[in-house]
Amino acid sequence: MKNYLIVLAALLPLLPQVTGLHLLLNNVTYDNRHTANLNDPVNLRCEVVDNINDASLIWYRGTQQVDIKSENSVNVSNICIPELTIEDNGVSFTCLLKQNTSMKLSLQMDVRFPPILTGETKIMAEEGKTVQITCGFQANPAAAIFWRQNNGLFTLPSRYKQDMTTDTLQLTIDKATKQDSANYTCVALSQGNETIRVIQLIVGDRQPGLPVGAIAAAVVVGALIIAFGMFARRDKVFRACKKSQNETAM
Repeated sequence: MKNYLIVLAALLPLLPQVTGLHLLLNNVTYDNRHTANLNDPVNLRCEVVDNINDASLIWYRGTQQVDIKSENSVNVSNICIPELTIEDNGVSFTCLLKQNTSMKLSLQMDVRFPPILTGETKIMAEEGKTVQITCGFQANPAAAIFWRQNNGLFTLPSRYKQDMTTDTLQLTIDKATKQDSANYTCVALSQGNETIRVIQLIVGDRQPGLPVGAIAAAVVVGALIIAFGMFARRDKVFRACKKSQNETAM
């Protein structure tokens, strides 16, 4: 019993450190979300609270460790993001206690930006061929995406098929005709604002292909030329070998 009390007395000074030690990330003690606009600066501050001895901190951006100076890692650590980018959207910045990485806090970035549309602005196609018009988009918050034809809403004909993924809107036209030539406008609506990208489609005459008979004749002629060439070379090589044998016999 006496030995137990001695051990307990030795551990008592450590109890506040074990039970009270915690982290603050931007002054909160729980995982959080930070909303800001594109190109805004962001400062992150992580602090060890109720520690008795110096504690080291480390940072991660997603799964990659952030390189910070040693003097910026003891008890308090700061990270500055000069300008938020689209790539920062949805990424978590995590502060961890180096001595015990299970003690950590994360801040997820919610980067707001208007719709950004990408894709070709001019497409040349042939009559009778399948045409694909693709509009890439990014937006936060999410935007409503749709097509206009010659600046007006239109009902998709049966030859038209529309597909949407998380970041593309695609219009497929089967057996395109010259009447399909038009300006197709990709429209993104977000928070009452409209962003557009105009894609010009020009459907021209179908290019004549080579006749099947002409292709077959060309193949036959090519094969004959190769065969005659091989035969002529064989005869030349045979004569050269024969001459060499006669010289050896002499």
